[in-house]
Amino acid sequence: MRRKFIALYLFLLFLLSISFNITPVKKTTEIFQYYISNSLKETGAINVVTSIYLNYRVFDTIFETLLLLVSIIAIIYFSRHEGDY
Repeated sequence: MRRKFIALYLFLLFLLSISFNITPVKKTTEIFQYYISNSLKETGAINVVTSIYLNYRVFDTIFETLLLLVSIIAIIYFSRHEGDY
């Protein structure tokens, strides 16, 4: 029972981590132009991709990495403790 609960919990975390962000093309173009024109002065990064990844979306990146780490720990735990629960 505990094993099923943990698997369900990890699956729900995975589902919650997926976001379906559907935006119209006009809105996407406006955001693209905003990043191109303001990334250097707001973040100080010369590369636009770096400024988006490390400054604008830093919390998203941190939580995705944390979720990946928790998933890897769960897989290692389940593979080593086959009959303990």
